[in-house]
Amino acid sequence: MATEYELDMATDLKTVQALELLSRHISGLALTWNGKDSDYLLGSTIEIDINEPFRSWQQTLTKGFGFTPTLSVGFRFKNNTDFDTFSETMFQATMFLLQHAKDAVLLSNYETTIMRRLGEQLIFNSNHQTWDDHWLKTHLATTPFECRPLPSPLLYS
Repeated sequence: MATEYELDMATDLKTVQALELLSRHISGLALTWNGKDSDYLLGSTIEIDINEPFRSWQQTLTKGFGFTPTLSVGFRFKNNTDFDTFSETMFQATMFLLQHAKDAVLLSNYETTIMRRLGEQLIFNSNHQTWDDHWLKTHLATTPFECRPLPSPLLYS
């Protein structure tokens, strides 16, 4: 089974605009067309696709997290590559996109909360080992955040 993460966020960014911003911000990502009327970013360990969420998914996240996402950013780990490089790239993309978002949630396999930002409160789930507290302190030296257990309301819906 592939490891997939999804950043759902409330933002004014549009799909193509977000793809172009990420491709300029993170080196090593190539903007690629998949032949199905869709663009995505491809790196050595990661595939990133960006789209508008389905209405039913928006409703699910509104119920679970209290905000309505307007953009979904999918991060797919390419099997048999370096997971540390993948997670670093996903972190860079997430933190960059948060600069353009009001509220956001990063989920693992569409249900487990990895990170949540509502308003100015940024919280990482200490029960999930994508990034540990020490690593986060190193990478977010000037950004206030918490690292504590986060519930995953989508597991209970």
